[in-house]
Amino acid sequence: MVTIEAILEYLERRIAEHHLAGDRLALKRDQDVAGFLTVAARDLGDKHLALRFQTLAARAADLREQLEPDATS
Repeated sequence: MVTIEAILEYLERRIAEHHLAGDRLALKRDQDVAGFLTVAARDLGDKHLALRFQTLAARAADLREQLEPDATS
């Protein structure tokens, strides 16, 4: 059976893998998935879980931003 913890761990691992691979598009998808799950958890009344998914979405966005070419170069 798939648990919430397993989904969180999977998403964390994928975000790390995509960052190491330099895959900005995959990180955007990770961010979108985590954002979707944030809204689902919030709508179902689980604020703590929503915050955990929101944190993952922010991590994916931050890592994706780190991979962006510097606009001032």
